[in-house]
Amino acid sequence: MQLPELKEHIIKHKLLPLYIFTGEEVAIMDIYLQKMGEIVGNLKRVDSVSSIYGKMQNHSFASKNSCYVVRDDKEYLAAEKVWESLNNGSVQRDNVVVLIFTSLDKRSKFYKRHTDAITTFEKMSPEVLAKYIKKEIGLEGQSAKRLAEICECDYSRILLECNKLSNLSTALKINIEQAMKKAVDENLFFVPPKDAIFDLVDAICRRNVDRCFDLWRQSLAVGESPIAILSILYNNMRAMLLVQSAGAGEGICDRTGLTPFQVKLAKEKIGQYNIGELVNSIMKIREVEKGIKTGAIEQDMSIDYVLTQVL
Repeated sequence: MQLPELKEHIIKHKLLPLYIFTGEEVAIMDIYLQKMGEIVGNLKRVDSVSSIYGKMQNHSFASKNSCYVVRDDKEYLAAEKVWESLNNGSVQRDNVVVLIFTSLDKRSKFYKRHTDAITTFEKMSPEVLAKYIKKEIGLEGQSAKRLAEICECDYSRILLECNKLSNLSTALKINIEQAMKKAVDENLFFVPPKDAIFDLVDAICRRNVDRCFDLWRQSLAVGESPIAILSILYNNMRAMLLVQSAGAGEGICDRTGLTPFQVKLAKEKIGQYNIGELVNSIMKIREVEKGIKTGAIEQDMSIDYVLTQVL
């Protein structure tokens, strides 16, 4: 079931007895659930289908209609005998059941039997999210689109950042556009840590000091191994040394033992260090790497030490 079809059910107040939601956009999913709860009369979150299966058939229990929300009920995925009774609504009576699964295997029997009931909530485009942002806090145009991109099109994060901008605007007595600019300029938005190891090594090779320490903090946040960083850095700086000292002309791959791709990458970075600096850097990296393995140097301070020595 596509999202527009689900939306039409809600607008016309004609809900099916069973819906199955999946996907990563949980904030939008919650908006739809809230609307469905308002139509039926009540929204209840329960642990499993089995906990309400028998009760829904009890007239006294079902006197107040509800939209029951069940998340990641793995037992129900295997309860093939009761699938049809929930699908056709013979169990729910005037109630609605919404099953939410973090992910579903499209090859499974369950998925194939429930295709028409499954709605996938995928991340929306920055352009679409910009309309939600405008409605939420009045931020418009490229600013709203940029906020969506900063939040990686995650509407849950967007709502949190919208609240932050609204509070900032109120506290400083500035409009929402000014609050957005200030938040961007002063790095007030949350940026989740990411795998920055290759970016870090590239920044070191290019002698971009500020970026190096910023990326090193990101690498720490995701628990990158200092040994892995040192190994990649050694290989990159060694390639730079070989290419920089090999001179121009044909046969550089033969002279250096590097592949054409490795030569290309090294050429993009050479010139930031002279030959002596590259030699000293490579020796220092090897020394620290050996020190970690022998216990002479603490891992926690190894990259900081290398950065100060190399840069």
